[in-house]
Amino acid sequence: MTLIEPIMLVGAAIGGVTGAVWGFGAGIGWAVAGLLGGVVLGPLLLMLLLFVLAMALTLFKEGPRAMLRELRGNRSPERR
Repeated sequence: MTLIEPIMLVGAAIGGVTGAVWGFGAGIGWAVAGLLGGVVLGPLLLMLLLFVLAMALTLFKEGPRAMLRELRGNRSPERR
């Protein structure tokens, strides 16, 4: 199992529970719709959140040039 699989499962679980709880106040149908929507959207939002946190950590730890280098995919800090 790679790292992305547990992140997707945790995102689906958190999203499903959150959607079901928020939808329960409006009725059972909305709870089921919230559960299904959370299971689909939860992993996507968790991946986006982790990506933003990683970029912010790189920004504060190494600076803006390192963050831009990571976004472009250039790993080596070459000087030109």
